[in-house]
Amino acid sequence: MKHHPQQFLLLAFVCIIFVSCKTTQPLNGENEDTIATVETKLEQLISESDVFSKSLTGFVLFDPVADSILHNRNGDRYFTPASNTKILTLYSSISTLPDTLPSLKYEVVNDTLYFHGTGDPAFLNPNFDFNGAYDFLLGRDEVLVYDDSNYDDEHFGSGWAWNWYPAAYAPEKSPFPIYGNMMRLQRQQVALIMLNENEPVKPAYFERFIDQGEWDGAQIELVKRNFRDNKIMYVPKSDTVTWEQNVPFVYSSELVANLLADTLGRDVSVYNGPGIEYTNTHFATPARDLYRRMMVESDNLIAEQLLLMISDQEFGVMNTTRAINYAQENYLKELPERPRWADGSGLTRYNLITPLTTVMLLEKLYNMLGKDETLALMPIGGVSGTIKGRYRAPEGQEPFVYAKTGTLSNNLSLSGYLFTDSGRRLTFSFYNNNFVVGNSVIRDEMNQVLQYIRQNY
Repeated sequence: MKHHPQQFLLLAFVCIIFVSCKTTQPLNGENEDTIATVETKLEQLISESDVFSKSLTGFVLFDPVADSILHNRNGDRYFTPASNTKILTLYSSISTLPDTLPSLKYEVVNDTLYFHGTGDPAFLNPNFDFNGAYDFLLGRDEVLVYDDSNYDDEHFGSGWAWNWYPAAYAPEKSPFPIYGNMMRLQRQQVALIMLNENEPVKPAYFERFIDQGEWDGAQIELVKRNFRDNKIMYVPKSDTVTWEQNVPFVYSSELVANLLADTLGRDVSVYNGPGIEYTNTHFATPARDLYRRMMVESDNLIAEQLLLMISDQEFGVMNTTRAINYAQENYLKELPERPRWADGSGLTRYNLITPLTTVMLLEKLYNMLGKDETLALMPIGGVSGTIKGRYRAPEGQEPFVYAKTGTLSNNLSLSGYLFTDSGRRLTFSFYNNNFVVGNSVIRDEMNQVLQYIRQNY
């Protein structure tokens, strides 16, 4: 079901933003002197921190019941959000896409089924246990012909670093993702680090690209893909470890057709003719499963593909910029400051957003979905996802932080919902940019602030 933008009364909120750097409004029955003492202590924890003083830090704490900002530090300044960008992607996707996502579009002409992708990243993705689109193709009797003419974009996001090409966190965008757009090299525990002899890579199709060399005693990267093709060079080296190494592959329509042919056990051709009008859509993928993995595990491919799916649905072509512009104009115009938004995942440093805008976006999300559904999409402090080892509640107590992380070199963010010991639900956004200490130092400092809020608000 497609959701339409909701209207919120933000005038008072925006006015508060520009009146002062921090504002506290006590709830009825609270002692104002106590409130002031608590707020002063919170201000000191942030402003007098040796850690935060050496970075650009923004922090906003909002009480939705009182409709008041409890703390505002650099709330209207723009920060690099890293994967907090996925909150924008999530809200826009829920507002635009149906609950069951379209997995492919097709047209039958005589004895041939022409099909193209919708951007759905779930096809044969090992992170999911549903394969409705695959079963659909497997059960068709027609000749299969793949068409990618609806893709109008680059395969890397705007502003991504070029040398991320072999990194598992930066698989290429594509019109028809398959296997999560990655090959999975299977290393085994033997006297040498080497690829498993029986199953060196998944899917097995990629075995033809593997080439073994000799270690010269100096190589650090022992397995590496070439820059613009799928050739894998690896060299054995003495060790006793084993793991699966995910390596993105370079997209081409021919590669997708070959991978499909390999797994379906039948020929799949590539179409290069005039445009076909696709009048049939196969819906197969539960949207919430994708949203949850994107947020909890911070899956970058899913985030990028969701924007392509928005563009394909609204315009018939896949283009990230068109999806972002559509979302900005239709769902995000009420936010305090317009985000500078360039990709779906947050890998680019072109993205900029303010803490205040992030808080209000989180409130819009909460009001749209309700408590249970919103929190189910978030990493949980001390329990799950990217904050499984952080922001723990005291032993025996319920989790108190449900929040999205964001990490790039010298940038760390955390935005979400905090539940205090007194029973309040607060919304916060914490941004740290341009620091040179280790990420764990910043996280420990943020934890002190959040634990203080839990105990005292």
